[in-house]
Amino acid sequence: MKKLLLITACLLSINIMAQQTFVEISPNINISSSTAGVLDTFNLQYYFPCTAFVGEYGVESNGTYIYVAQWLGDTIGKYDLMGNVVEKFVIPGVERVRDMAYDGQYYYGGNANNYFYILDLDNKVLIDTIHTNFNIRGMAYDPIEDVLWTSGNWSPEFNKIDKQGNILDSWIATGITMNAISGLAFDNYTYGGPSLWGFSQDSSGAMIVKYDIATQTQTGNMIDMMSISQNVGIAGGLYITDIPTRSGHVLGGCIQNDIVFGFDLDYANQMVVGVDNNNMIISLKVYPNPAKDILNISIDVDDQAIVDCRIFNQAGQLIHNQNIVGANSGNTSIDISALNAGTYFVQLSGKEGYSITKKFLKTN
Repeated sequence: MKKLLLITACLLSINIMAQQTFVEISPNINISSSTAGVLDTFNLQYYFPCTAFVGEYGVESNGTYIYVAQWLGDTIGKYDLMGNVVEKFVIPGVERVRDMAYDGQYYYGGNANNYFYILDLDNKVLIDTIHTNFNIRGMAYDPIEDVLWTSGNWSPEFNKIDKQGNILDSWIATGITMNAISGLAFDNYTYGGPSLWGFSQDSSGAMIVKYDIATQTQTGNMIDMMSISQNVGIAGGLYITDIPTRSGHVLGGCIQNDIVFGFDLDYANQMVVGVDNNNMIISLKVYPNPAKDILNISIDVDDQAIVDCRIFNQAGQLIHNQNIVGANSGNTSIDISALNAGTYFVQLSGKEGYSITKKFLKTN
């Protein structure tokens, strides 16, 4: 019996060591104990174990499928949103991809070196290898300017580049900064943006942080993802996508060789701000979207709360403002017939300064 227990313990130890061996860890981190919330905190849209291959790190989604990349090899995997492995493949000339970005046609992969790949993952083709004079690990696509954002080799140093690798802007984040940035995502959905989200291996080992591009600072609290990890929990790639079959925009990532996850982007902003639970807006629904004459707003909030409801246009101009009392918050209708056609933002703010925003389209 003792021999059996010893063999079992040895096998368990080998398995744990193997898991850690296939995880890429920044050399300059000091992981501390985590106080992450429970799974329900994140309003998870999907959450499944890494099963495509050993060494999953890079991750990106087109809203229908989720692609993962092997940092210590050359394999690329394709999951559906239920976590089923659809296929695995190799593209000649492509290896050790870390974080990825997607522009609606091509995928871009950082290699933790002075170049990045342009990939057609649908047809499994390497379109080009773009050489640079700077290191690239994290990657994110900016659809506003049709450019890429990159992070350096573990550092919170960000470069805005064109698709030929030329630097258009460069800055190092100030404020309460986290190092060991392994993944990057660009957020142009949240009011007050655009922003960058980074996945850091500092602190708990899997910490999501938000950066204000305009002020070049890290803002708010951090989002500790350790509660969903099954192992040590080391951050990998990060992305933002629109999931038509789910609640909308999703902030997702990969905890290396462990878990692929996606959770509601509005919840991410809620957690970054750090709101008193007694005044928390649990959910916000805006419909119909697009809307022509009447916009309906439905929220779930404490009955005693008084929420400030504002509508802004794309220029940030306030065009409507009213209070919504929590007890009457089931459905509020706003006449928008006089507004010009275009994109607008509904922003709800609580007394503690917390806000949550939804984008809607006004039609004629």
